[in-house]
Amino acid sequence: MSIRLRLAIVFAIASAILLAVGGWLFVSVLSSSLMNSIDSQLAVQAGHGSSYLTSNPTISATTSGTNAPEYVVQVIDGANRVRASSAEAGNQPILLPAVLGQARAHEVLITQKHDGEDQRVLAQPFPGRSSWLVLAGVSLESFDTTISRVTRELAFGCTLFVLVAALGAFVLARSALRPVERLRREVATLSERTIPEAVGVPRTHDEIADLATTMNKLLMRLRSSLERERSLIADASHELRTPFAVLRGELELAQRPGRSREELLRAVTAAAEEAARLNRIADDLLLLSRGDQGQLPVHPEVTNVHQLLTKIAHHAEGRLQAAGISLRVDAPSSLSAMLDPDRIRQAIDNLVDNALRFSPIGCDITLAARAHDKDLELEVADHGPGFPADFLPHVFERFRRPDSSRSRNEGGAGLGLAIVMTIAVAHGGTATAVNRPEGGAIVRLVLPNAIAQA
Repeated sequence: MSIRLRLAIVFAIASAILLAVGGWLFVSVLSSSLMNSIDSQLAVQAGHGSSYLTSNPTISATTSGTNAPEYVVQVIDGANRVRASSAEAGNQPILLPAVLGQARAHEVLITQKHDGEDQRVLAQPFPGRSSWLVLAGVSLESFDTTISRVTRELAFGCTLFVLVAALGAFVLARSALRPVERLRREVATLSERTIPEAVGVPRTHDEIADLATTMNKLLMRLRSSLERERSLIADASHELRTPFAVLRGELELAQRPGRSREELLRAVTAAAEEAARLNRIADDLLLLSRGDQGQLPVHPEVTNVHQLLTKIAHHAEGRLQAAGISLRVDAPSSLSAMLDPDRIRQAIDNLVDNALRFSPIGCDITLAARAHDKDLELEVADHGPGFPADFLPHVFERFRRPDSSRSRNEGGAGLGLAIVMTIAVAHGGTATAVNRPEGGAIVRLVLPNAIAQA
């Protein structure tokens, strides 16, 4: 069942209930008002009871008006005999003896059946005559007719109103939901390869316009994600093509007849290097994929940060000496934190390799760690040329390098800093990169609530 139909049905039911209650209250008030008017006229007629004891006992008791009801009046003595009455009143009391007995004690006002019709009767003591009563009655046929007619007209009018209201609610809901239907059709035409720039935003400045705006933001994220995915595939293909080509070429050379043992050894060594390069790229892509899915395994444990940075520096000694660069550790010896030492070491190693690649000979690299309240900050700072200004916003993107060159002589595949960010996020933190005013770059990892309690 569509929303339009449900809204129309709910509105119709609510309208019917409200109109039924309102109609019942109106009929009740009208009935009470008419009955009070009849009772007032009965009291007036009963007040004229003494006039019926004159020489003319059949004085008319009708009220003014052609369609006005005819009132009957009777004067009853202590023996329940009719002593005087109006025309059409008859010679028998219009009330039962039991009711007459009650009326002698106090005024009685009742509705009873008389000749198949409802009749309203007022009985009260006759002034100046002990045990005498004066009765005034009137047929309620006109009253019942009026109430029945009003009830029928209200029922017809309310039914018509409910139908019109339901139709109006359906039309209004359809009009209000038309932009939603248009959005649905536009979104239904989307595919994973064709994402439009945006869907149309109504100028109504209402919730539907907000929905369209939110949809456009979602489309922007999807389009950006799709572009990143396409770029990742293209970059990965480009990065993998070179080592595959080299590997294939070396193996083809090794297959040629007449190759010496030294030539075969060089070919196998080169092939092994390219296979290792392929393995590193595959491992890096797997790590990034797990990070995207929130499934990168992290096993935090209490770790002495100074000792961890010292091990990283010791492990990099060979590369540092070959590059003519020194490395120092700046961290409190007692600083401990909850982190995964293997993952953090992987991230710091990537940052050290990146610093080694761009730092000039004779410079130094600093591995620093400090505590800010409960947060741990890890820094790798160098004195190289720093990041190009136009590259800084893209530092942690995959396959992005300061140079557009894809030559394997330029170093890694451009995944190192992306891995650093992934590891920081897996620890619940983040990574930032800035250039130093005096030259060089600083990459900082912030791990919240990582400081271990002493």
